[in-house]
Amino acid sequence: MTSNIESRYHKAAFSGFRIEKTVKLMKLTLSRLFSQHPELDTTVDQWVIMYLLNQHELLSQQEIAEHAFKDAPTVTRMIDLMEAKNLVQRLQDASDKRRLMIRLTALGKEKFMLMEPIVEDFRAAAYDGLEEAQLLQLDKTLNIIFNNLSKIH
Repeated sequence: MTSNIESRYHKAAFSGFRIEKTVKLMKLTLSRLFSQHPELDTTVDQWVIMYLLNQHELLSQQEIAEHAFKDAPTVTRMIDLMEAKNLVQRLQDASDKRRLMIRLTALGKEKFMLMEPIVEDFRAAAYDGLEEAQLLQLDKTLNIIFNNLSKIH
């Protein structure tokens, strides 16, 4: 006979696997949708950075790493690639000359605007069949999980 703790662990492990599997499929599907538009020449991870820069306009590489849950060397490589594509621009921080700030270029903003409807349609298809109350509950549940994980060091 399984204990209550073992039963809870089994359910949590199964749910965790489902969350991981869903996140990976979402990223893979969005990547495939982006690849149907070769003129975009942008990855899902680059989209995340573009989204963050569109929201905040100007961020340091460290801030991007924190918001995107990526390590600093990975973000640096991504910024290098995006800068080579003229999607982002590095600027010296006016208050700290050692720090570089990142912003979208005009081309980066244009590509972001082209990608945004693709992402919105993708999300609408992913959430098809869910009522607003279910989406709100899902958001609440994921926030609880996120907050719990943020406390683990």
